[in-house]
Amino acid sequence: MALWGKADSIYSPGTIDLVYGTKIITGTGTSFTSAYVGSVIYIGAGNTVGEAVINSVTNSTTISIASTQFLSGVAIAGLAYTCSQQPKYLMQDSNYDLQATDVDNKIRGVDEYEASAAVATSSQYAVAHAGWVGVHTYTDMHGNLRVKSETLVAMSGISSNLPPSDDAYATTGDANDDTTLPDRYITFTTQPTAVAGIGTTTATSLSAFAVSTPPVGLSTQWYFAYPVGAGYTALSNNSIYSSVTGPVLGIAATTITSSRPDGYSFRAVVIGEGGATATSNAVTVGYSTN
Repeated sequence: MALWGKADSIYSPGTIDLVYGTKIITGTGTSFTSAYVGSVIYIGAGNTVGEAVINSVTNSTTISIASTQFLSGVAIAGLAYTCSQQPKYLMQDSNYDLQATDVDNKIRGVDEYEASAAVATSSQYAVAHAGWVGVHTYTDMHGNLRVKSETLVAMSGISSNLPPSDDAYATTGDANDDTTLPDRYITFTTQPTAVAGIGTTTATSLSAFAVSTPPVGLSTQWYFAYPVGAGYTALSNNSIYSSVTGPVLGIAATTITSSRPDGYSFRAVVIGEGGATATSNAVTVGYSTN
């Protein structure tokens, strides 16, 4: 493995058992034949048991590790795991050990899309450059989350949700960091436009089209608020609204004042894989006759 590998912490299928004495890991439902010798394997949900370097790959269910030095010593049977190509020398670095008071204190492989999404959404996790980034978070005396990050190595090509075709973990993604560093950057190509003066016998619609980088299937949910300024509620298809989970929201004609969305505010939320979301502009609908 190169000094700086390109695979972020990638979830892999199955569970593992470990015999400490032989340093052999046996998997159930695993696919170790695509694992990289030299990668770091993190054991337990959230790295709770520790980590080790993969020393050899025997077959799809058996690998060996170089050392058990950085494992906690607890029994390992039926545990989840992740793999990463982050630098081996950072294992158990005191600057990145998880502490009880920390929300997040680790190395992240941040790809170009994750970096772009964090900047575009003004996320506290925004980084100066894609690459291997050290992230420190803490809660201040007022209960506010604070995030500090340092780019250890600025580089392109970090693999997360859409890695190169030769990446071992292409099929499972890096969902462990998607809440803070979404894999997709969603932008609206068409924002909804407010409508006014609608006749009571005239149907209307609102449109919100979006794309993601890199491309991925997107889903949409429309919401309404009334009066303007109130909290938003998800719409359901009924006699007034149609296609509430599509890019074009249909609003049927109605002569019934009580069911007419006069003065209602509407907006769409678009959701993509990898935790990315985007919310459209909010617009109002007004009728010519009440």
